[in-house]
Amino acid sequence: MLLNIGSTDAELRDDLIYTTLSHWIPGESLTVDELQQLLPVILDDQHLQFKSGETATDSVFTRSFSLLVLPLLFTRHRQSPFLTSRQIHQIKDKVLDSILAERDYRGYDEDKGWAHAIAHGADVLDELAQCPELDYDDLVNILDVVQAKVTITERIYSDGEDERLVRPIISVLNRQLLSQAYVEQWIQGFGEAEKSPDFLPAFRQRYNIKNFLKSLYFRVKYYKTDAGLCPVIENTLYKVETVYYASR
Repeated sequence: MLLNIGSTDAELRDDLIYTTLSHWIPGESLTVDELQQLLPVILDDQHLQFKSGETATDSVFTRSFSLLVLPLLFTRHRQSPFLTSRQIHQIKDKVLDSILAERDYRGYDEDKGWAHAIAHGADVLDELAQCPELDYDDLVNILDVVQAKVTITERIYSDGEDERLVRPIISVLNRQLLSQAYVEQWIQGFGEAEKSPDFLPAFRQRYNIKNFLKSLYFRVKYYKTDAGLCPVIENTLYKVETVYYASR
C-alpha cells in the first residue's frame, strides 16, 4: 500500500489504501513494531519528501497522502502511547520542512481526485500542536509555517484550506503556552505581509489572508478561545483591505 500511496487512481489511493490504513492503524490491526517500521518509510524521500518542490506533477499525491497517514499514527498514540519524544520532534521537523517546501497548491483535481497537500499538512500540524512533548518554540514554528502558507501568491485556496489551517492555530491557543501579546503580534503580521507589486499575485494573497482571518475569527468566537483576539483580527482585516484598495 505504501508503494502505491501516491497513485493517480483516486479510488485506489483514497477509498482503498487510505481507508484501509484508517481502520488498521487506530483499530490496532497493526502492532507497535509494525508501526515503528512504517514511520520511517512515511518520512523518507520516497514518500513525505518525494520530489519536494515540484508543481503540477503527480508527485504531490505521494507527499500529500503520506502526510495524511501521520494523524492516524497520532490517533493510535493517544490511545496507547508508542512514539518517543524524539520521534515526535523528528516528525515535527520533517513535516514543517515538507509543508514549507510544498509548491503544489491544488485542492481537488477533476481527473485524479484530491491532492490537498496543504490541507493534509494542516491536519498534521493540528495533531502536533496538541502533543505535550512540543514546547513554546515548537508552537511558534507551527504558527510561522501556517502564516507562510496563508500568504502565498501563486494560487487562491478554494477547497477549504483556510478552515483546515485554522485548526492547528486553535490547538496552539489551547496549549496556553504563548502569551496573548505574542499571538496578537502574529495575527497583525498578516497585515504586514510583503506584497507583490503585481496585481494578480497581490490579489491572490489578499484573498487568502482575508479567508483565513475570517475563518479564524469565527472559530475563536464560536469556541470562546481567547475571545480578546477578535478585535485584533478585525483590525488586521481592515488593514489588509486598506492596503490593497489604496494601491489600486
